[in-house]
Amino acid sequence: MKNKTVRLIVILVTILIVLDQTSKILISNILQFPFGNDYFKIEISNNTGLALGFNDGSNVKNIFIMIFVLVIVIRFVKNQIELIDTKTAVALSMILAGGMGNLLDRIFRGAVLDFIKIGNFPIFNIADILVFVGAILLIIFLVIFTKKIEV
Repeated sequence: MKNKTVRLIVILVTILIVLDQTSKILISNILQFPFGNDYFKIEISNNTGLALGFNDGSNVKNIFIMIFVLVIVIRFVKNQIELIDTKTAVALSMILAGGMGNLLDRIFRGAVLDFIKIGNFPIFNIADILVFVGAILLIIFLVIFTKKIEV
């Protein structure tokens, strides 16, 4: 089970990072000007901050913060690999891939490339979606798992 779970996580993380980076390459090479409307728009924005612009402008510090968080998640996965089921592996893979995708942006672009704008919500990218959805799924799975133990 351990090797199967590790293999699943590595494959998913790789595929999701490729998806994120490909979307950013395509958008940055094709998009000449923003398009869309007030509700949904594609426009390029370079985000030097963390989530929702927190810690804006300190790329080196943000790189170290992201590496620290990713190391914690990777250590958790490594230490708990026997307890991780397929659903949890998918959620953790999404979080890892999103974090690594944005970390690659910070290292090679100097900022995270965001390009999806919905209404008044801050602009975001595929990696942000992966982290958000992965975290929500992880919380849901942990709550379900915890309830099963209490019963």
